[in-house]
Amino acid sequence: MITRTIAPHVGGRRRETAIDRIDDPFVPVGRLSVPIEVVDASTLYPVVAALFRSENVSSVAVCDAAEPGRVGIVSRDRHTAVSAGTLGYGRALLARRPVGEVVDWDPLAVPQTMPVVEVVRLAMARPEARRFDDVVVHGAVWQVVTVPTLVRALADVVTRHWRA
Repeated sequence: MITRTIAPHVGGRRRETAIDRIDDPFVPVGRLSVPIEVVDASTLYPVVAALFRSENVSSVAVCDAAEPGRVGIVSRDRHTAVSAGTLGYGRALLARRPVGEVVDWDPLAVPQTMPVVEVVRLAMARPEARRFDDVVVHGAVWQVVTVPTLVRALADVVTRHWRA
């Protein structure tokens, strides 16, 4: 069961907006993040797999009703890996399994007010295999930001200042 649907971008086309452009590397990361679908850990995996049909969904957040402070994330890469599974039987094996069994329960989660440059620093400090995993942005609404979006925004700031 989907806990909340708060991601209007799920059905839309991928696009870059003016909000993707920043002039200061110390702006809050909340300016670059987008709402994320949130499901309960007991949700059957096929429900979550259906959310990834939209190319705009980079990840899905997972909350655990048994432990309210516990936040996890299923990235598109993780979804692809578990869907393939051993010998290609991943989808069949997950058909009756809850998403809580495949979620990353230790994602990088930052407040909406944290500066973009600090979030990039934290993301790049992660182990190499997880360096480009999406970042959960918490606040009144759960959001997510991709590391490529953060790096591109930071590079744009540096480039604009370098040219000036």
